[in-house]
Amino acid sequence: MNKNLKRAAKLLTAPAAALTLLLPVLAATATPAAAATDAYTFTNADGTLNATGNGDGNQISVTPDGTNYTNWRLIRLGAPGTFNLANTSSGKCVYASQPAVQQSCGKEGEQWHFRPVDGRPNSFGIVRRDDSSGTEYCMDNRGGLHLWGILAQPNVCNGGASQQWTVPASKAAEARALALDYYADLCAKRTSTCSWTQRSEGQPEVLPRQPASSVWYNDTGGTMKQVFTTIYHSGWAQSFSVGLSSSVGVSAPVQAMISNQLTATQTYQSDETTVNGIAVDVPAGNYGWVDFAAVGKKVTGTWTFDTDNQPWTTDATVTVPVVNSAAGSTMYVARTSPQAPGSGTGGADVTPAALARTATGTMDVPAGARLAAHKNGVRVVGADGATIATVEPGTVTDTGGTAHRVVLTVAGNSVTQTVEGVTGDTVTGTITPPTFSLGGGTPAGIAAASASASAPASESGDEHDKCMAKKIGTSIVVGGAMGALTGPEGVAIGMLTGAFKGIAKGVLECGPNT
Repeated sequence: MNKNLKRAAKLLTAPAAALTLLLPVLAATATPAAAATDAYTFTNADGTLNATGNGDGNQISVTPDGTNYTNWRLIRLGAPGTFNLANTSSGKCVYASQPAVQQSCGKEGEQWHFRPVDGRPNSFGIVRRDDSSGTEYCMDNRGGLHLWGILAQPNVCNGGASQQWTVPASKAAEARALALDYYADLCAKRTSTCSWTQRSEGQPEVLPRQPASSVWYNDTGGTMKQVFTTIYHSGWAQSFSVGLSSSVGVSAPVQAMISNQLTATQTYQSDETTVNGIAVDVPAGNYGWVDFAAVGKKVTGTWTFDTDNQPWTTDATVTVPVVNSAAGSTMYVARTSPQAPGSGTGGADVTPAALARTATGTMDVPAGARLAAHKNGVRVVGADGATIATVEPGTVTDTGGTAHRVVLTVAGNSVTQTVEGVTGDTVTGTITPPTFSLGGGTPAGIAAASASASAPASESGDEHDKCMAKKIGTSIVVGGAMGALTGPEGVAIGMLTGAFKGIAKGVLECGPNT
């Protein structure tokens, strides 16, 4: 399964009308830029880190009297928390040779990051990491006197005094924030380098809504049904004691570490490989879009980062999205309004409709494939047993605010959807869309279909996933109605029927997942 569906989740289909994309703010790009104009200095027990001249190849030394070129600036790099260390006099950068020298900036071997020294707020290691071995090398004294003092070079980190560099108090917060960006990103990738200790959990609260789709304006004279494909949101967020770390998200492995220590909390689960297609009735002269409405609880605790038995800690507050709380549930919510989002007026949620308690539909199945029950959903399984796609049901919220679980059962190519906790034949409310996940190998049905005249001869896995996402989304609407069904049963199962139609169509037209 291709993991780049975050991009595919930005696909949408729209009639010929104005279209504006609202995308989430992402981390800064990798363009190198100097940090603050005021300089860093680095001092350890033997003196001050300095360049011995302004030329290429001049050595880096540690001088007790600090009479050489002792001022440095950081050139930020694309990877979180990393930088080049440039001398303000020469403009050249420290290169990790033995001993260290200065060279023109922008070369491999000039990337550094900070690591705080616990218990010493203004002290840091100046570190390089060998990703293949996990070994970290700290700027250190080479040993032995030299014309300009003691030469400097990176040695394996050992926590010694000669590897602990004091920075000006005015630069300590910036240095710690950079260190946090680096080690939080490393933790997200390799949880063996960090651990989480929870202290407290707050009560669930409704969080500000975030845009989760394109915005579409209905400039026709009547209500139009529009399908929105949602941008991925996990609902998780994290802030640290030194401020918000904008470079780093809360990865799935980190979410699992935190979830393991929660007490009696059912967390909202989402995955960027998930495609959500949401059909919205947009009145004439109205905007339509989808919000991500999160309900979260604040969890406080301490992160310990330890890469080579030199641990350091920082306090953090993590927002954990929850479901089935007294404050509501985390979900995507369709919106319509005469005013565009962000104009200061909020639109009303989609009007509730009569939904059948039990609805059955015959689903389109790709040639040679079959339907199979999977947990609470349905899988489309190819002739070779590989999974083409999985469909999980949405939930129904009635007008009284009660959430009802939706269950799917399979009999051949028929799927029956049942809304639990409903006494009559119908319930008035809203239904969240099913969740469509693609994945699992290259089923025989897809491989066979790729030879047809209408299918591409070859597509990358990413292009295949984008194509499938589009087919699923557009197939939800047929002739202006969800799944071409009407009445309470059609409203209840329409999106589900359209989804399976899109899966079958995608198998024929999207080519193999390579």
